[in-house]
Amino acid sequence: MANAYDRLFKENIEPLIPLLAEKIFGLKFTKTEDLKDKIQITIESEADFLKKVLHSNPKDDYILHIEFQVKDDLNMISRMLLYRAFLYNKYKLTVKQFVFYVGLKKPKMQLQLAQEDLMFQFSMRNIHDFPVDLFINSINPEEVILAILSDFKNESPKAIIKKILKQLQRLEQPSKGFSKYVLQLEVLSKLRNLQEETTKEISTMPFTYDLKTDIRYKQGQEIGKEIGQKIGEEKGYYKNQVNVTRKMLLKGIYSIEEISAITGLSIDEILKLSTEIKRD
Repeated sequence: MANAYDRLFKENIEPLIPLLAEKIFGLKFTKTEDLKDKIQITIESEADFLKKVLHSNPKDDYILHIEFQVKDDLNMISRMLLYRAFLYNKYKLTVKQFVFYVGLKKPKMQLQLAQEDLMFQFSMRNIHDFPVDLFINSINPEEVILAILSDFKNESPKAIIKKILKQLQRLEQPSKGFSKYVLQLEVLSKLRNLQEETTKEISTMPFTYDLKTDIRYKQGQEIGKEIGQKIGEEKGYYKNQVNVTRKMLLKGIYSIEEISAITGLSIDEILKLSTEIKRD
């Protein structure tokens, strides 16, 4: 999936899979285990979520494979078929495969493949098809922020954003985790073209500056001080933020979204700088 969102979904959604399984995928289970060996079709392609689901009767065990997709991938059927073949060859277990689609455009990816002596299909769940209440009333903040991508029904984006922020405030105030989820909400809102409205609602809330109490924010500020440049004219300020960004990228402990929140640079600008650093 897109690099800017990959870490967010891997860190937030993967731990929630047992909770979301019944809501999203129609599965019931309580126990899973990591597979001993990672299955990699190529060096660049590794499954987003891959677990062995355990039951009281081992004969009912199966492999659960989930891919998180931001963009509609017309080659998805080939990718999923390759995964299915590799997984079955190695584990000789039933493989249940899902694509969890969170993109803005209606997906057109092929879900079934029928050829001579071959029938294959996987399942897709589009988060836009699920009602907002399914997420917004959760006690898990990682699940609450998914509401920004769900079906708003007849409610306005502004009303939904306000509800999400209030629920996050109830669950996380005033811990540093709260600032983390507000930041992630803003990142996810881009997938629905609601970043401007989300940012506006965040700015009207009394917790707007909570991010400055986050330890990683403070660390980022310290890195900026080390460079020894004062914030002045616009060009000088931008150059300063570029230098701060380079330092943070080299540290390797900050996500792209955290760097963007601290420096004010866009995710695209940060990704461009990251590419330049790798070339040096």
